[in-house]
Amino acid sequence: MKGSLTIFFIFVVSVAAMIVAAALFGIVFFLSLESVTAIREVGLKLFSPDWYPVWSEPDFGIRTMLLNTLLLTFWTSLWVWFIGIICAFYLHRFAKGKEKEFMLRILEYVSSIPSVVLGFFGVVVVGSMLLKFGAWTAQNFLNASIMLAVLTLPFMISLAYQSFEKVPREVIEGCVSLGAKDSHLMYVELRHALPGIVNAMMVVFNRIFGETMIVLMVAGGANILPRSFFDPVRPLTAALGSEIGEVEVGSLHYSSLFFIGFLLLIGSLLLNLLTNYFVRKTERWIKG
Repeated sequence: MKGSLTIFFIFVVSVAAMIVAAALFGIVFFLSLESVTAIREVGLKLFSPDWYPVWSEPDFGIRTMLLNTLLLTFWTSLWVWFIGIICAFYLHRFAKGKEKEFMLRILEYVSSIPSVVLGFFGVVVVGSMLLKFGAWTAQNFLNASIMLAVLTLPFMISLAYQSFEKVPREVIEGCVSLGAKDSHLMYVELRHALPGIVNAMMVVFNRIFGETMIVLMVAGGANILPRSFFDPVRPLTAALGSEIGEVEVGSLHYSSLFFIGFLLLIGSLLLNLLTNYFVRKTERWIKG
């Protein structure tokens, strides 16, 4: 009976793995195939700053939108990482009983909020507040960054907290028995939790990098480089989400949008490979 059950599970897992691998290959192949027209006809001008796809002489440059994507992703990720690690360590070390349970439950509730609801909240509430603080438009870089942080901070805190909780108890007890100070004990815990924290950081970065609905609703949609936090921006995902439903199938504009999708997918895959590399490196560093 156990042998048959084992064979069944191996079969199911193998089929699922082959389906996922085939789906990934199919997506990459389809996106690259649809991008060929733009790559061939527009060439390096795809990385020019101007995006005017419906003009009589259209421009399909994505450089400004790409820079907006990177600026928004890096800025938001930095303070989500910082706040997330601090909150996770507080939950792990200092929060007790009902306080910890309450905070973890709140994180679960916030993480389940759909991104479209967060975008609506950003438009109606956060945007109105920013106008009172001197913003000249309610939809802007800061609004998008705040709502992306609300979206990803629960994941960062939860994953980092789980990493701290997995630190071997004997390691902590050994440090305490040797008379280690709180600062050194914090360093030891952080070192042992580092692989999980690095993985959490990259998950958050990838989530912000690929988010569409929030930036579509609250980033402002202006294809300019921001000079202040109150300037509107247009990331790549916002352009893709707003235009793909109205573009003529098979046109150069259509192919350029698929090139954006292909670029985002390749960036996401590279981030995953980079995450695996750093996790392995940190695991070897911990083991010495």
